[in-house]
Amino acid sequence: MKKIYFLFFFSVQVAHGQKSPYDSLELRLADGKTETQKLEILKQLVEVAHDNDIRKALEYAKRGVALAEKAGDKNWQPKFYEMQGRMHANLVQFDSAINFFNKAMTGFLAVNNKKGQATTSFKIAYVLKRTGETEKALEADLRALRLMEELDDKEGMAGAYERVSDDLTLQGRLAEAMDYAKKSIETCEKNNIKGELVYALFNAGNVSIAMGKAQQSLEYYNKSIDLARSLNFSNGTMAPMINSRGNALKRLGRYAAALEDYRKTLAISKETNFPPGISSAIANLGEVNLLMGNYKEALGYQLETVRLQEAEGDLSNLTENYGHVSTIYEKLGDYKQALAYQKKARLIRDSVASIKSDTAMSKLLTQYQDEKKEATIAAQQNQISQQKKVQWLSIGVAVLLAKYIFEHERH
Repeated sequence: MKKIYFLFFFSVQVAHGQKSPYDSLELRLADGKTETQKLEILKQLVEVAHDNDIRKALEYAKRGVALAEKAGDKNWQPKFYEMQGRMHANLVQFDSAINFFNKAMTGFLAVNNKKGQATTSFKIAYVLKRTGETEKALEADLRALRLMEELDDKEGMAGAYERVSDDLTLQGRLAEAMDYAKKSIETCEKNNIKGELVYALFNAGNVSIAMGKAQQSLEYYNKSIDLARSLNFSNGTMAPMINSRGNALKRLGRYAAALEDYRKTLAISKETNFPPGISSAIANLGEVNLLMGNYKEALGYQLETVRLQEAEGDLSNLTENYGHVSTIYEKLGDYKQALAYQKKARLIRDSVASIKSDTAMSKLLTQYQDEKKEATIAAQQNQISQQKKVQWLSIGVAVLLAKYIFEHERH
């Protein structure tokens, strides 16, 4: 199974069916009177392009960076650094992504933009997960969660719960992961945050499938996809959900339906220039063909998958894909190649997962939970203190009032 990690956060969804979603915005950009107006329009162009063509979105982000730097606008600069980093991340250009995320973080800190700091932390965590640094990813996600809590940003908090859930899933801590997944769903439903609920349901599906509950995961994925469609989410945004639904169908033995979802994911990902979607769909097409006994066809897909991942430095699911290649070679009777890929899988597995990392992640999560408990206790003590003050004040007023009445009656 290969899932797509995707970096969509508070994005504007665009319905398809338009000849060109850029034309009217380009005209407005040309007519823009001030640099601030042009920067706002470029931001919209990045968001529109993100759902249709990520490489085009990168070009608009670069234009935004250039204009913000030329204008010396300290508020807009980090926003466009973050946007450019986001596009590099979705194109699996991780070094460039981290470079721009670091610039964005510096800029957001300089203007005390806590929301920007939080969303950038989310994006840094995304890259860290893709490169196998799960401990640092959890640290970044918890940092963002604390900031969202400070801001009392319910949508941001729900997004943070999803990401912490994903971090825990990667470490195999599935009961805790599901707790955070449900917390995200509850936050969205309680506050009527439908857009973020799409991702909360999707994440719960990911945790469910990791738990071996394929039917439950399918139900979560279908809810996520149905809600996304009702909100006019773009096909590009929905590709990871469709891919993951294919994973659930595959686990349930519904191979024909799984193939349909994977082919759809591949077509959308190619159309929108989304490399993670392309490699994920190819990997899953290889795996389902392996399960169907189509070994030669499966081998072509799986070799292309590991080639793409090795070239991009993408370690997510690489262990699993090496394992599939090894299995296919074994089925084809090529035991030398089967052993070679089995060794590759072992080396990658040992490099990205360790007991030390799991212990460190436990410590990070415990520290966050302890801070929450201490904050809750402090708030409760403060409330009790205030209640006592009110009670004593009420008693004092009552005594004074009684004395006044007594004195009044005497006179």
